[in-house]
Amino acid sequence: MTYSFGIEIETYGVPIHTIQRALTDADIRGCQVKPDGTPSVDAEIVLPVLAPCAFAWEYIGGVCNVLAGVGCRINSKCGLHVHIGNAPLADDTHPVRFCGDSILHTHRTSNYFTQHGDTFDAVIVKDVLWRYARMQGVINGMFPSSRTNNRYCMPNSDTRIANANTITELTSAMSNGKFSAVNLQTWNNGTIEFRQHSGTIEADKIIKWTEFLVNLFEWTITQRIDTGSRTIVHDTPDAPFRRGARVGVQYAMMRNDAGATTRDIMDATGCSEARVRAAVSEIRNRVGDAAVVTHTQQANGARYGDGTDLTRYEVLASYEEQGNGVSLLPDHRAGNPSIWAGLDDALYETWQDRISALL
Repeated sequence: MTYSFGIEIETYGVPIHTIQRALTDADIRGCQVKPDGTPSVDAEIVLPVLAPCAFAWEYIGGVCNVLAGVGCRINSKCGLHVHIGNAPLADDTHPVRFCGDSILHTHRTSNYFTQHGDTFDAVIVKDVLWRYARMQGVINGMFPSSRTNNRYCMPNSDTRIANANTITELTSAMSNGKFSAVNLQTWNNGTIEFRQHSGTIEADKIIKWTEFLVNLFEWTITQRIDTGSRTIVHDTPDAPFRRGARVGVQYAMMRNDAGATTRDIMDATGCSEARVRAAVSEIRNRVGDAAVVTHTQQANGARYGDGTDLTRYEVLASYEEQGNGVSLLPDHRAGNPSIWAGLDDALYETWQDRISALL
């Protein structure tokens, strides 16, 4: 798969209009230069959405050369934010062509979204977030202390992530919202934001961090999840209706042991046979057709003509359903959850050298 990404570089020491003019003079298109709002940060340079390829790396290098050339500097308040697209590029989208289109059309158009495939399943996002959070201490060692427990990039709880199962729940699990080291505040805009990298205008550092993040997704998707058919077990709720209501009483009877006959339910609720059948339909709508089993009067040992009120209805406490979807592989089959898994040797050694240098 090929993934898209966005870069936001924070600098100080040079005003916005000077940076914008320098980029224009260098014929570098696609960047937006704007105020950041953080004290001691004078400009935020937002690069167009790119995809990993030599063209993208050259583009980042060109931007960094311009920033260095006009005297942009970095202080402890500056950060580097990387947004990884929440869907891979479509199979027929070439990364170089994608980069070129993105640079020429900074603001997203409908074409941008057609160049991407299906949005990542929550299982994928959860695994990446969890792997990052569980090794937060190691990641802290990759950056200076200014990016450790920084209030603009606070760490996430791996326990809270492990207990979340949907994008909404995962978003809530990021307890510091936008200012979490990794957050989903930009999910509806098509990205997952990583905020922990320290400020830099060195292209090599930006590229290496982007490659590291892309590998997190690549490893999870290729080594830690299953996208084939699976058995999904559903549990029916104990009391989806008010317990004292007639439909609530009928539901409890149907969910008990082998269910209840229409006659039993009529006796317990005072309802007509037709009303009992109507309530069965209401229950199906609430818990799903597969959860409600109808046992005919013949199955109950009665003869045809003995009366339809001998039909028995049962709500299963749990039931299985076959479906297609994404699921995490069991531990004995899943790839190593380490943040280093899948990295090529050169990139791994680069980060180990960086960690050693910061000790």
